[in-house]
Formats: sequence, C-alpha cells, structure tokens
Amino acid sequence: MARERIINAAGGVVWRKRGGSGRADSRIELLVIHRPSYDDWTFPKGKVDAGEALQTTAVREIAEETGIRVRLGVPLQQVQYPVTAGTKVVAYWSARPVSQHDADAFVPNREVDEIRWIGFQEAAELLTYQHDREVLETFRELQRRRGHRTRTLLVIRHGKAASRTEHEDDFARPLTSLGEERAQALVPLLGAYGVRRVVSSPAVRCTQTVEPYADSISTFLEIDERLAENTRASKVGRAVDALLDRKKPAVLCSHRPTLPWVFDALGMDVEDLAAGEAVVVHHRKGSVVAVEPLA
Repeated sequence: MARERIINAAGGVVWRKRGGSGRADSRIELLVIHRPSYDDWTFPKGKVDAGEALQTTAVREIAEETGIRVRLGVPLQQVQYPVTAGTKVVAYWSARPVSQHDADAFVPNREVDEIRWIGFQEAAELLTYQHDREVLETFRELQRRRGHRTRTLLVIRHGKAASRTEHEDDFARPLTSLGEERAQALVPLLGAYGVRRVVSSPAVRCTQTVEPYADSISTFLEIDERLAENTRASKVGRAVDALLDRKKPAVLCSHRPTLPWVFDALGMDVEDLAAGEAVVVHHRKGSVVAVEPLA
C-alpha cells in the first residue's frame, strides 16, 4: 500500500488592537484572506519550502499573501485535512504585525484578492472551513487568558564547539563547521519571533552562535558575564529577570551547566538541550504561558 503523502504548511492568526473602548475581545481585530481560486475565506498560510522550518514558513507565507510582516507569538495548534495530493498538516501561531504601517500594506495579488480585519463573531461567520473556526476558538481561548499578549525569550545552548582537548583556553573554543551551520540556520528562526535583543555568555562558542543573527538585524551583541559557565545561580536569576522585564523579544545563549539555572529562574522544568538546540518561552508578567522547541 502506498504511503499517504503529507503536505506540511504553516500560517497564523494575525491580530491587532482596535481603537476605542469596550469588552476586551471587542478591541481585537483578526486578519482573514479571500482566495479567488477557491472562493473561500481563511487564515493566511502556505506550504513549507524545502529545508524550511515551520516558523519561517508561517512568517514568509503571511508576508507573501498579505504584504504584512509579523512576529510569532504562542503556538496554537496543528490541523489536518484531505487535499487532492494527500493530507495537508498546517501549524498555526498567534502573530501580530511588526508595525502598524505593515498592517495596512496589502496589495491584491494572484493568490489573495482581498483581506479583512474583523472581530471574533464576524470571523466565525465568515470563515469557510470548520478547521479554521476551530483554530479561531483556540485563539479566542488564548485571548481570554491574555495569552496573546505574551513577551518572548528564546533560550539557546551554544552550537557544536571544538573539543576541549584541542584548545587550552576553554573560553576561546570556537564553533565547528557544524556549529557555524547551526548559527546561520538560527537567523531566520530568530527573525520569525521578531527578536531585537541578543544576549550571550562571553565565551566565544556562545557569541559565535548568535552573532550572525545580531549582524542580520544590525544590533549589538550584548555580553553578560552572569551567563558564563563559571557563574552562580543568583547571578543567572538576575540576568533572566532583567530580560523578562523588557518588552522586546530577546534571545539568550549560554552553556549546558548554566541552563538549569536559567530554566529555574523562569519557573519551568529543566530542558536538556543538545548543542545548538533552543526553546521559545512565551511569558507574561513573570509567568510562563507556553514553551515550544525551536526546530
């Protein structure tokens, strides 16, 4: 029997604040699109390109279909449904425009001829598919808990580094070629979450892991001695607290022995990350709302 073909895709429930007063849910507008080839109303989404992470796909497809650049928030759910070529599996995130200007940047195109910013009730009535209405309800539950307004902190263990036996100075150990490849692969992933602050242990293997991303957005790489390998839990806690207090999405790169203190400061279970692995921590008012692995 032939194996069923799985078509992976990703998209988002894009939201923005509506002016005026009223109930909390009435102050939210959601983005829906009309596709002339299907004559349907749905959320922006699209298929994964070869070698592309789902998060990158979601941001790219939303921009291609609507002209709006977004940053991802809390992951919502995956839905699947049959299509002519097999089964489509779509991963959705909560997402918001990077700027208000972007929210009005739509130009009709071959795939999408109209977009609308509408409220929850109108979206429930307008969306063509039941699976989209289920995604809408998931987002609505998140919004009721104020989870759509989380801040984002990405925690990364440095990439694969040269062995300790090859370098007398552990501090100066550089990344291997595999570590450098991972550092480059992290660039679009960190960009998908709109990271604006890049913070690292002073060790070379840590700075090299996040430096390509810092360069890509023309920002300073912040060195924090409190995230070094020979640190103390109290220092790590203060470093993490400082990041949680900031609105801008941030990334923190540190070492395997230090990361348990990072997760403890976040009030979450310890994640045993391999070299170059990361988790995305969505938090609000000092509490973790959701955690997701970074591909």
